[in-house]
Amino acid sequence: MNLKKYLFLFLLFLNTLYSETLVIENNNNEIRKLDKYLTFNKNDFPIETIVHENFRKFSIHDNSNFKFSQNIYWLKLEINNKSSKQQLFRIDNFLIDELNIYFFKDSKLIKKYQNGIKYNNLCEFSDYNRYAYEIPKGKSTLYIKINSSFSLLIPMHIVSKEQFYKQRDFENIFNSSFYAALFLMFFYNFFIFLVSKVKIYKYYLGYIIGVFGFLFFYDGYLTYLLFSSFPILNELLSCIFFIITFISIAKFSSNLFQSRRNAFVLYRILMLTSICILPLVSIIGVLIAFLDSSFLYLIQKYLLLCTILITLLIISISIRYLIITEEKISKIYAFIWTIFMVVTLTFIVNIVLGFIDANLMTKILKVNILLEIVMMSLLIAYRLKLSNEKNLKLKIKNKEQELYILRQTRLASFGEVLNSIVHEWKQPLHRINMISLNLETTYNKKNLTKEYLSNQLNEIEQQTKYMNDTVTQFLDYFSPQKNKEEFYLIDCAKEAIKLLDIKFNKNSVNHLINCRNTKIKTVGYKKEYIQVIIILLNNSIDAIIKEKIKNPTITLEIIEEKHKTIFSVIDNAGGIKVKPIEKIFDANISTKDEKVNSGIGLFIAKRIIEDNMNKKLICKNHANGAKFSIIG
Repeated sequence: MNLKKYLFLFLLFLNTLYSETLVIENNNNEIRKLDKYLTFNKNDFPIETIVHENFRKFSIHDNSNFKFSQNIYWLKLEINNKSSKQQLFRIDNFLIDELNIYFFKDSKLIKKYQNGIKYNNLCEFSDYNRYAYEIPKGKSTLYIKINSSFSLLIPMHIVSKEQFYKQRDFENIFNSSFYAALFLMFFYNFFIFLVSKVKIYKYYLGYIIGVFGFLFFYDGYLTYLLFSSFPILNELLSCIFFIITFISIAKFSSNLFQSRRNAFVLYRILMLTSICILPLVSIIGVLIAFLDSSFLYLIQKYLLLCTILITLLIISISIRYLIITEEKISKIYAFIWTIFMVVTLTFIVNIVLGFIDANLMTKILKVNILLEIVMMSLLIAYRLKLSNEKNLKLKIKNKEQELYILRQTRLASFGEVLNSIVHEWKQPLHRINMISLNLETTYNKKNLTKEYLSNQLNEIEQQTKYMNDTVTQFLDYFSPQKNKEEFYLIDCAKEAIKLLDIKFNKNSVNHLINCRNTKIKTVGYKKEYIQVIIILLNNSIDAIIKEKIKNPTITLEIIEEKHKTIFSVIDNAGGIKVKPIEKIFDANISTKDEKVNSGIGLFIAKRIIEDNMNKKLICKNHANGAKFSIIG
């Protein structure tokens, strides 16, 4: 028994030859560089065996980070604590799957801690994503077993208790400010999304949620506050947040930079990686990890590789867009997004290579995320404002164009009605002229009697009254109408035919009214309703003339179905050739000769019926012609 004890002490003495004792004096507030004091062993032995193993000088810079294998290694630290202050050994737990801490003093195990996904023991000085362990007074040996996906040295410090709490308070203030700002930016973008319904904000909100959740896990709050008893659930949630983050980033980038059009190959690779491969393999891996937690190292390295690929693709797409775009504001947010992704890539690569302090790099990433979210949110909102102003100007321009077209259409209708008035006036004017000649002839022959003169003057009065009624009807038709009224559809049909009577006669077009119930009526603006009927009749007459139809006929049909009135104009001009047929109502579609008419009348007719009177104007091919129907 004494022989074993002496052998054990001899092996411990040999181990000390490879390591340098870390002396903690009273004036040491913090010791950061522990590399030169650490020795290293990669055997996966229990502590009872590892204390007899040889430890060599610390050197873990091999290719372990690039192998899909689990990294288990031991670190040994000789400590001589001479400080009167309470000293703590602090180690960050990011990317540590399992962490075991053993304190030996005089070859005896005096303290033991186990943390990580297999355990949920939180030590006295837990700092969310960091653990701190009290260092015994005097000489002691610290053995640290690390089970991680990455073999780089985890950030370790020796700090006083006061310094630890001071640093923790600073970290909490920094993180609280960061998460509060992130929270506010989420609701800012959410409000804009509710108002604008712009799709790009949906992906940006997903990105903010993903970043919030992943960093909440990264900082240890998720484990500490939610599932401290089930660490594997935190791994699952972090994986889900990670997937949400990079799917959202990929979709946001493709929409922001129009990747589908500008970088098609890169876009396809980006979408395939972020939307298909990344989520599928990650979820499967995490589910398997529920059975065997050792599979987590595969998931972490896989996520790292996918993240690097996605980030490189987005950087490539952003730079390409930055080069090809000519819009100043587009160049600005392409530049900002490129810088953000470069910092993100640096953070990811630093996890593997460790060329920057992890805590410092984390703060740089968080500040970068916050600045990016603020600047991108403001830029996107500003661009949305410019887009809305542009759309408003376009709407005003289109409205002005519609008013211009409406005026042109009314002038065209004015011309048609004027022709009808001229036609109506020819007969009474001719009659008045004949009466004047008869009066003069009768007077010359001295046969003019009082009775004859009275009859002729009465005839002149009747003719002028007819002419006056015609003009009055003309003025009434073109005068503005402000109030809706109830009117009979049969009256509209008769007035429209009367106003276009000359055009019907001139082109030998037959017309008839098919109305079994003359009491069918509707509510609206009667004059505008008649104007629409005139437009439809003109359209049918022009189509008949163009197609040179024999025995041309236009039927005005008035019916009532399911408590809805239907006024239809049916012709036999061969039907509408435009496909789809609904495009006949577009402002830029015409089936007529440009020299004759622009065809804009149907566009105006639809606007009058649907916008002004909340009715519906449809068309379809019917028998050997077209059928336009006003419903409502």
